[in-house]
Amino acid sequence: MNETCYVTSLKYSPVMWTCGRGFGEPIRAAGHPVRYLLASEYEWLSGDSGLGTDVLPVPESPNPLSVLLRFLRSGGLARTREVFRENPPGVLLFVNLNPLIDRIVIRIARKAKPRVRVVSYLHEPRTTDKRVYGWRRAVLLWFFEMFAFSMARASDAIVLPSQQAGEVYERFYGKLGKPYRVVSLPFMDGRCNESLERRYTTFVGHIGNAHQKGIDLFIEMIEESFDRPGEHSFQLVTGEDPRDLLGALSERARGRLRVVHEVPLGDAEISRAIRESVAVVLLQRRVMQSGVLPVALMNGTPVLVSDLAGFTQYIEDGKTGRVVPVEASLDQRFDAIEDIRRDLEAMAAECRRVYEETFDSRKVGPNVAWILGHDPAGNAQG
Repeated sequence: MNETCYVTSLKYSPVMWTCGRGFGEPIRAAGHPVRYLLASEYEWLSGDSGLGTDVLPVPESPNPLSVLLRFLRSGGLARTREVFRENPPGVLLFVNLNPLIDRIVIRIARKAKPRVRVVSYLHEPRTTDKRVYGWRRAVLLWFFEMFAFSMARASDAIVLPSQQAGEVYERFYGKLGKPYRVVSLPFMDGRCNESLERRYTTFVGHIGNAHQKGIDLFIEMIEESFDRPGEHSFQLVTGEDPRDLLGALSERARGRLRVVHEVPLGDAEISRAIRESVAVVLLQRRVMQSGVLPVALMNGTPVLVSDLAGFTQYIEDGKTGRVVPVEASLDQRFDAIEDIRRDLEAMAAECRRVYEETFDSRKVGPNVAWILGHDPAGNAQG
């Protein structure tokens, strides 16, 4: 029997359960044993999935040293050895890096199977403009990049989410000489199939790093919507505590905002909220990729995006949404929403087509042999 491919995410991010299955299930469909090696925070997602999962005691914390110490004190080493003893590893595919813990897992795996293949999915090889995050987060990003470079060095192959990421990788990691492929974020098809009226202009996702995310531009739209013709309804979809954000709104603006907030917030709730939207708003001031964008396209929902390569490599202005300048004026933002509303039926169909041709997990299929190390070809597009 083939040795196991472990799809591994030891840094908690709910969307990575979806992305991980987007890699793992095509590998399983190709006839290779797959298990999911996950941080304990994923249990609410993976517990009733019916898939083979192994959980390690990796806590959720912004402090990597604290995570490492708690992992060691919680018997993480023994648990990892037990996992690999029960199902010997042939491939470790890391879909979301936790470099301190990941390197420990690699060492244990290589003791169990010296020739185990290590493949790392680098979502963002390098953050080219850290200032937009503020200096504290910029310092943390700099340290993370050092760890990510070390992780890339320890890997046998690299997967990247976009051609833009590939160009950045070539600039800063090319000297490592590691083979790589570009595979857009793969998502299992979990669209909402309910017939729902599209009503909302919607922000989805994390509300920390508000300046980078452009949340202030979304809030401004709510406040200013009273001076615009027509009916305007807004929606905030987040798993984070929205109280501070809501406190920044006037009372009448809060009356125009529907909040979808649960802890934890499941994929079905997110897809349903997006299916009720005229448009999803992604007005970031800096971006390499977006996990929200594929889910919007999956649900046939156009996207209003900033003119940044991380978006425009997928969003065609007037076809799958509208592209506006970074720091777009209120007129530009509201006019873009009205353009989407007028062409919503055609845009919705095109959004779904782009999802199927770019982000559907079935697109991983042609890359399975390469991921597993069965394809000798080097760099190639996914």
